[in-house]
Amino acid sequence: MNSLIYVIITLIFFIALFAVIGIFQKCIGRVRKELEDAGQRISLLENMLHNIDVGTWSYDGRQKKVIFTSRAFMTITGYTPDNFRSKMAWENIVHPEDASYFSELAASLRKGISDSSEYRIIHADGAIRWVEVRVIPSINEYGQLIRLDGMVLDVTDKRKAARELKKSEDRFSRLIELVPHPTIVQRNERFLYANPAGLQLMGFDTLEEMIGQEIFRILPPHEWSKARNRIRAIVQEESGEPVEYQVIGPNGQLIHAEVSGIYDAHTDSTVHVFYDITERKKIEVALKESMERYRRLVELAPVAIALCHNGIIVFVNPAGMQILGAELARVVGTTPWDWVIEEDMERCRDLFRILMDKGTLPPEEITLVRTDGEKVEARVVGIFDASNSTVEIVFEDITSRKQAERALLASEELNRQLVELSPISILLHQDSIITYANPASAALYGAKDESEVIGLTAWDILGRGNYEEIMEAQGPKDIFELGGTPMTQYKLVCLNGDVIEVEAVTTALPHLGKTAMTLAWDITSRKKAEVERWNAEQLIRQSEDRYFRLQTSLDQFSSDLFGVVKVDELNSRLVREVRQVLGTSKVTLLRADSEGQVVVTHGCPEVPDEVLQSIREHGPDRLPLCRLFDTLEGHYVKIGEVNGESRILCVGESTARLIEQAPRVWLETLSRYVSVLYDNFRVIEDLKRNVDLLASGRVMPQWLLRFIFHLSENERKRLSQDLHDAALQEQIVWYHRLNQLTLDTGLPVQYRRQLAEIEQGLLDVIYQIRITCNELRPPLLKEEGLERSLETLFEFAQLRTNYAIHFDYSDLGYAIHDDIIIGLYRIVQEMLANATKHSNASRVTIKMYSGNDEIYLEYEDNGVGMDVGTTINTFNSMGIYGMKERVRGMDGQIEFLSTPEEGLSIRISIPAR
Repeated sequence: MNSLIYVIITLIFFIALFAVIGIFQKCIGRVRKELEDAGQRISLLENMLHNIDVGTWSYDGRQKKVIFTSRAFMTITGYTPDNFRSKMAWENIVHPEDASYFSELAASLRKGISDSSEYRIIHADGAIRWVEVRVIPSINEYGQLIRLDGMVLDVTDKRKAARELKKSEDRFSRLIELVPHPTIVQRNERFLYANPAGLQLMGFDTLEEMIGQEIFRILPPHEWSKARNRIRAIVQEESGEPVEYQVIGPNGQLIHAEVSGIYDAHTDSTVHVFYDITERKKIEVALKESMERYRRLVELAPVAIALCHNGIIVFVNPAGMQILGAELARVVGTTPWDWVIEEDMERCRDLFRILMDKGTLPPEEITLVRTDGEKVEARVVGIFDASNSTVEIVFEDITSRKQAERALLASEELNRQLVELSPISILLHQDSIITYANPASAALYGAKDESEVIGLTAWDILGRGNYEEIMEAQGPKDIFELGGTPMTQYKLVCLNGDVIEVEAVTTALPHLGKTAMTLAWDITSRKKAEVERWNAEQLIRQSEDRYFRLQTSLDQFSSDLFGVVKVDELNSRLVREVRQVLGTSKVTLLRADSEGQVVVTHGCPEVPDEVLQSIREHGPDRLPLCRLFDTLEGHYVKIGEVNGESRILCVGESTARLIEQAPRVWLETLSRYVSVLYDNFRVIEDLKRNVDLLASGRVMPQWLLRFIFHLSENERKRLSQDLHDAALQEQIVWYHRLNQLTLDTGLPVQYRRQLAEIEQGLLDVIYQIRITCNELRPPLLKEEGLERSLETLFEFAQLRTNYAIHFDYSDLGYAIHDDIIIGLYRIVQEMLANATKHSNASRVTIKMYSGNDEIYLEYEDNGVGMDVGTTINTFNSMGIYGMKERVRGMDGQIEFLSTPEEGLSIRISIPAR
């Protein structure tokens, strides 16, 4: 009995032991899987750190060595991780002048204080570089430094730019000090600065005496209001045209000054430069008194009169102002040559000197320039009055007369050149005798020059038989009764013996008496081209079946690709299609690495040696995509790369079909389709890995989210460009070729109907590719902005959905970063996608506005809603999860408000800066 109990206890012990062992093995397997996943994530993070421009590093205090440096760190310093095995390695490359500063920073780090500083290091090549270093120390519970993590950024160029800016400011300051014109700076109607000339104008000895004084101490009271308005205008416009002021000089006398001003937004002040125009004002007063005596005499004269004193126009009467297109104030103070074209300026000065020497100027023709830029031709006469040193200039507008003369000459010259340069033979004949022939006539009739043609009769040119035939065709009436002859074609024996075909027409010229004009041109080439065109049309009809089969193949293949979800299915379908169209079984799909190792994956297992040798000579990784190569034993084309290996399609025999252009284009187009799908599969695999990473439950940091979304947008852009430049362009080429065939009225009706259906199907494919390109990369986002791009998105969505979209957009008032713009656009895209798939709503409202340095995006629909508590936290809801992650990547907040059957509301806020 005791032995039985002993056996039972032993049996129970072993059963329990095996159960514990099984549980222990499962735990070990789970831990091993988690370690592998963690290793993959760490590898991914290291790869990303290696690909940014900021150098990153980690120092392990326990191991006393650097355990990680990025590629950028090695680029910035010029050293490898092996150079940093010593604890003092980094301190050794710090510039000696910054060593004490670095020691202070190192002491702070040992206390666990994070550091961000700039100092110099000596690069491995000996160059001195400024770097910005940010270090985060890790301290254990005993206060010991156990780890340092940091980033290094090369700021040498920024430092150089700052030094150059300082030099530029110093040069500008010295220039202002040396300017002879008074220059002052004011803010809030008080002096901030004045150069030496300005201090002298205001009667100050030093700059300290002047600073803080009111600006109105140098202006009489009647100028104060004008000055205030002028300063406000300069601030608004950021600059101002010169304005005249009366200024109080250092001795109390009034000085006439012309003042220019600009606004300096950096210091919120205005800068004013003074020009003393007192002497000029005195001269103007004296001239005005002199001009008044002459103005009364000439002001009402019907001819244009201008008066000049010392070479300056002091008066012009209304008739002159009308010719010049300017008011009196615009003309007075200018010189006569200010109103002539540049080419006549020097001549005008010479004429003015002659006038001053001789006292009179005979009539001269000069071209004037009005204030509106229009040129006026004038006839000018001058008289010099020596008693008061005044020149009187009388001028009249002869533009219309000169234009009429030039137009007549130009018309005659144009007609002559048209006839002389015309490629068509032009003959004038009177009583059937040729009186004129242009150069083209000599070439047409085989003569050395026109003189050999002039004097011949019509039958000498046409031949007696052709002449009699034309005369018989026109009947008893002569050419002048008929007004000419119809267009006629005939063969012509040239003077040099050549036989050509010509087309000619004759018209009567009754205003020149019994004169007629004959136009003739050589149509030999055109006749030959018509024959060649007829032959080409026959060839097109013969090859239409071939084009039809190739296009049908492309349509069927592209249609089948919509159902392909695996690369292996795609490869099999490609091999089958090429076999069927080319009529050969020797079609092989193989993969080749960069070393030239080749493995057959689909199709015929045998590949000609010459084809393999050609692939190895070119190098699989260097072969251009979708370009067909030919050898004596076959053909091959690279269709893409998968996991670093090239995928190459081979035709194992030299087929005559691939010598023709159409089958070659078909095969290369087919390859582009497959190449694009390879890229799509690779993108899908990357996305799947990212989804798996997210499903692991780890929350990625915001900077990593932004980095991943940035990579995604770049991939979308590249894929959109590839689709547009490759598949779409090829489709458009084939569409135009097919369109030309459908327009051929020589084809049977049933064929044209079938081609029209194929043409419409191809047009639908082109439209779908365009839509895909636009969805991958919205074309108007950067050019037109976020508001216009969203409106375009809503317009397109309304065409495909049953709900109405109400969009309310307020000007955000911020300069938004491109990443935030594309992020908001993608979130709205996802909102519309969810509304289309799940909401069953009839109305969707989207609002976007800003406030409190935040950008707000609100969404609301009247659909079926959802259970917020159980839906938004599940990974299966990819759209909502994607929105949450995008918002988190932009450091924003998102809130979902909904209950079943009562619609859905989404509130999003994102920092604007």
